[in-house]
This record gives sequence, structure tokens and C-alpha cells, in this order.
Amino acid sequence: MRKLVLTLITVLAISITAQAQLFQAGVKAGISSSKVRLSDVQNDPQQYASADNITGYHAGAFARLQLLGLLFQPEAILATSGGNVEVKDDPNSTMVRVEKFKFDRLDVPLLVGFNFLRVARVQAGPVASMLLTAKQEGRTIKDYYDNSDWGFQAGLGVDIGALTLDARYERINRDFTNTSLQSDGKVRNEQFLVSLGLKLIK
Repeated sequence: MRKLVLTLITVLAISITAQAQLFQAGVKAGISSSKVRLSDVQNDPQQYASADNITGYHAGAFARLQLLGLLFQPEAILATSGGNVEVKDDPNSTMVRVEKFKFDRLDVPLLVGFNFLRVARVQAGPVASMLLTAKQEGRTIKDYYDNSDWGFQAGLGVDIGALTLDARYERINRDFTNTSLQSDGKVRNEQFLVSLGLKLIK
């Protein structure tokens, strides 16, 4: 009888542990190094070239479902990104000025991946990105862009107790159209992100 009770307690403990590890959720924040590249610009006499990266910030929440080493991790993240761009008004001129592009976004990564070495993760997936504000050297340019676009993220993560550490690469492509100048083109926003998280449900 005693062995049966101990067996039932052990099975129950394992079941509770498994259920606890099945779903996790928490908050996260971090910094990024971000750059912008303009391409396929039409009907615009100005020429653009990537210059220096800028530092961005992000904060939000995550949830994680995992089973048999596989995981699905949706997130909701408020993020700032952008980059410095070299601008030439005349292609024959040597005069170049640097203008700063800055984007504020609500990003929703939908990541899938797997665990390895007990504490490490590899993840990748699409990112739905909603543009909140967009500025070029302080001038509002949000009306030139669609409100939402898709990109992708990929990276590695480590879990140590209730803490999570992630390093990821992200790219989001956006089309822009300036109807007043009848010009258009593409903007590629790339960034490398590092974030620290805290599991509130684990």
C-alpha cells in the first residue's frame, strides 16, 4: 500500500511539473543596433546610402508553449528602430549629409523553435509589425508607409531559472510612397537585438 501511495505521489509530482513547464509567460526588455537601407527609389533626385547604425530599445511581454522540446513563443513588443542614411541632393555632387530615420513600432513575433542542452533555445519566425510613428530627421513621414508590414526574426536564447536572455537578428521590409513627389521605393530595416526577460509564470 505504501509503495502504491508513493508511486501515485511521484506520478502526480511529475504531472504537475510537466504542466508547469508546458506554459510560461513573462516580461522582457532590451536594446538593439539598427540600420536602414533604401532601395529601388523612383522619381527622386536624391541618392541614399546606409551610414551608421543607431541604438534602439524594446520592451514587452511573451508567452511560451513547449512540449517534447518544441516551443511556440508569441510576443507583443514596443520597439524603436531606424538608422542614419547618407543623402546626396545631386548625384554629381560630393556634398553629403546624414539624416536619421526613426521608427516606433508594435511588433508581434510568432516564433517556433526547440530546446537543447536543457537551458538553450533556437527560434525563428515571422513578425507582424505595426508602424506607430516614422520620422526622417525629425519630419513626420508615417503617411508614406503602410500601417503594417511583415518581417522575420531568428536567434538563440538561454533560460537560467526565471531569467531569459535572447540574441536575435530581425529584418522588416517596408514600401514607401510619397504622392506629393510621385516617388516611391523600399526601406529595409535590420537590427540585432539583445533582451533580458523575467518569467512571471513558469
